[in-house]
Amino acid sequence: MRKFIILVFIILIAMNCPVWLPAEGVSLEEAIQRGLERSATYRNQALEEKSLELEKKTAQMKRFFSLDSAGSYLFKSEQMEIAFPGKSIKAGAKHNYDLNLSLKQPFFTGNILSNGIKLSELELAVAQNQALLEKIDIAAEIKSSYFNYHLLLDKRDSLETLIRQLGLHLKKIEDFFKEELVRKTDLLETRRKLREQELNVEDLNHLIAAEKFHFEKLCGLDIDAVAVGYVEKVDDYEGALAAFKSSHPLLQTLDRNLAMLSTRGKMVKGGYLPQVAGFAELHYGRPGLDFFKNQWQLYFQGGVSFSLKLFDWDKRKRDLMVLDYAGEKVKNQRDDFILEGEKLLKQLFDAKGSMEKKIGILDDLVGTAAEDVGLKADLYREQQVANIDYLDALTTKERYESMKKETMMQLELVKVSINRVIGKTVSHGRNGNTDGH
Repeated sequence: MRKFIILVFIILIAMNCPVWLPAEGVSLEEAIQRGLERSATYRNQALEEKSLELEKKTAQMKRFFSLDSAGSYLFKSEQMEIAFPGKSIKAGAKHNYDLNLSLKQPFFTGNILSNGIKLSELELAVAQNQALLEKIDIAAEIKSSYFNYHLLLDKRDSLETLIRQLGLHLKKIEDFFKEELVRKTDLLETRRKLREQELNVEDLNHLIAAEKFHFEKLCGLDIDAVAVGYVEKVDDYEGALAAFKSSHPLLQTLDRNLAMLSTRGKMVKGGYLPQVAGFAELHYGRPGLDFFKNQWQLYFQGGVSFSLKLFDWDKRKRDLMVLDYAGEKVKNQRDDFILEGEKLLKQLFDAKGSMEKKIGILDDLVGTAAEDVGLKADLYREQQVANIDYLDALTTKERYESMKKETMMQLELVKVSINRVIGKTVSHGRNGNTDGH
């Protein structure tokens, strides 16, 4: 039986199926890594990087010589005839054959080849930034699901605590009612409150199941197998803004797009400089160089080729202007992205500060509400307050506790949004710091 279980476990791994692991064995960082492995978009981005690596290698190889071979057959219906006084000689052949091996080595291309290599490197860097952007989005979505799930669990825990308290109170009311010490309205009020909270728990159970499914869809793990206690870490506003401006992948992509446009401009200009290359050819053909003998002949020829564009109706100028306009568009996009990022970060940090103050206030309210519950319980036993007042005190305490837990989780979600804006994936784990991009 044990061997069968091990075999099933191996098959599940091979099929890339989710395998439920013990809680202490999986961190949220590992869940994010699983999510990246499951994302088709992220995997395709990795393939794109590999393709661009090969294109970069191809661009580098263009600096070196190329070796080609060719063959041809040519039929001519007539032959060249050379006439002398009293005599004529035919040269060449009706059937012409040529086999050749040619080597070409560029000497100077106006830096087109070196700029082509630089362009391929920039394209690879852009692809890597695109992969990083995808990673940031996936990480933020997984972390948001994690915090939403635990927010719902905390709400349910608070309600279940309230239900237990209401259940104990209901039992006392039922005993008092049998002895005709309380009115039936007290019994009905308590039952109604209890049923209302049970209904709320059922609503939460539905939301919890949906979030659990969503998390599993994102990373293939049961969220209950992920260790609890993850806390998102953020810099202060100034540090976050500086990190956003200096290292956000999209800004780096835009900077590289500007560099690519500049490189393309250099390549356009280079196309109007002299193009110099050396060539060497080895031929084996008939009639070869000697048209008179008309025999198979092996011979070599080589030299230097030179070309220079002289006039093309100002195409160079138009091409450069197009690149200049594209550069202006990228700069405008960059400025707009920074402006929007600054505004969003300001809003998020304002929300963060407000939530931190709100948590402090709710902490005081929870303590006050707990004290009020104790006082109302004593006063109800002494029949100095109505049952509904005690029930209201209980539900008020639960509401404040739930609000505090919800605000604490919302604070974590805001911090996730802050790190998403500045371009961070994982900031702080349960067992240590792992700042990184």
